[in-house]
Amino acid sequence: MVSYTRSKKNKQWRVRLDDTADLLEEIRQCKTVDRLCTCVLGHIKRYGATRLLAGVIPQPGSAHHEQLGHVILDAWPQEWSARYFSCGYLHRDPTIQLVKRGAAPFLWSEVGELYRLDASNRRVMDEAGEFHLRQGLTFAFSAIGGRPVGFSIAGQKIEADTRDRALLQLTTAFAFGNAIMLSDPRHQEKVIRLSPRQLDVLRWAAEGLKVDEIAERLCISGHTADMHLRAIREKLGASNTLHAVAEAFRLRLLS
Repeated sequence: MVSYTRSKKNKQWRVRLDDTADLLEEIRQCKTVDRLCTCVLGHIKRYGATRLLAGVIPQPGSAHHEQLGHVILDAWPQEWSARYFSCGYLHRDPTIQLVKRGAAPFLWSEVGELYRLDASNRRVMDEAGEFHLRQGLTFAFSAIGGRPVGFSIAGQKIEADTRDRALLQLTTAFAFGNAIMLSDPRHQEKVIRLSPRQLDVLRWAAEGLKVDEIAERLCISGHTADMHLRAIREKLGASNTLHAVAEAFRLRLLS
C-alpha cells in the first residue's frame, strides 16, 4: 500500500513537473530582468500572489543603498520598500532571519511557530499588511559563494499546498539563477560536470523520488544515494536537492 501511494504521488509530481517545464523554458527565454519578473508574476497569480521580491541577503551593518543593491527581482510596493529599507526593517524582519537559517519554504502565517517574535518583529509583519502583503510565502536558498537568498511572493491570500511549494521552490530557484546572469552579463558560469551516476541520481530526484527510492531504482545503498546527492549539491552550489534540480535544468544538465 505504501509503495502504491508513493508511486501515485511520484506520477502526480511528474505531471506537474512537465507542466512547469514550459514555464522554465519561458523564463530561460527572457532577455531582461524586468521581463523575467513579469513572467514569474504571471505564473504565481494562480496561487493568489500579486507581488514578489528576491535578492541576496546583505551583510549586517550594510547601508540603506547597499541593501537595495542586493535586490535582484523587484515587484514590491514602492512605498513599502522605501519604508522597509529606510527604517532598517531588514534586520528586524523574522522572514529574513529564517532565510539566513536556510529554512524550508514557509508561509508568513507560520513564522510565529518557527521564530520567537517580539514587538519589533510583529510590527514589520503587520505593516506589510497595510500594503496588501497580508499573506506571503518565502523560499530560502543560496547564491554564488553560498550567500543566503530570499525569494518571497505575497498578496492578500496565498493558497499553496506542499506540492505547490515544492514546484514553486524549483521555479523560484531557476528564475533567480537566470536573473543573476541577466543582471550581470560579465558573470561567467563555471563549467559543472556531473558523473553519469550523479546524473542518474539527479534525474530520479527530479522525478520526486526520495533517497531510499532512488537507491532502490539504481540498486545502490541509501547511504550511497545520499552521498551522491550531497556531492551534486556541492558541485552546483545548491542548498537543497530541489535547488540542485533547478540549477541542473538551468545549466541544461537535465532536460
